[in-house]
Amino acid sequence: MLENIINSVKGQLTGDLQSKFNLNPDQANRSVDLAKDTMTDGLKKEAGSGDFGGIMNMLKGNQAGIHPAVNSMTQNYIQSLSAKLGIPVGVATQIGPYVMQFLMSKLSGKVNSGEVGQSDLMSMLGGGLKEKLPGGLGDKLGGMFK
Repeated sequence: MLENIINSVKGQLTGDLQSKFNLNPDQANRSVDLAKDTMTDGLKKEAGSGDFGGIMNMLKGNQAGIHPAVNSMTQNYIQSLSAKLGIPVGVATQIGPYVMQFLMSKLSGKVNSGEVGQSDLMSMLGGGLKEKLPGGLGDKLGGMFK
């Protein structure tokens, strides 16, 4: 689901990265792929805490700009841009917030339109949650967290 959303805006985002931040096409493309991985990992980590209501509020745009998970994802993304792609820290510091807010706004749009619901997020992010639920609750929920 997240991959589909990102793939649908990848052309626009890579174009923005090239024009606004002077990245070459390969850097721009790899930056978007890195953002997808960073966002997926960050949302899975947040889901691991069991706070799906908080994730939904964040994705509805209620707290996306100030939510600690978004801030953490942005910092991780900035570090990865510099370490993995060799983008100077000063440029990565500008790219990180731009890309994360861009992607969060696209994901928020899907949540607010009803195209993506809590069950969609649970299935996307649910890897490993079954084992974290107390007393076999994961099994009792019909394998929803598989």
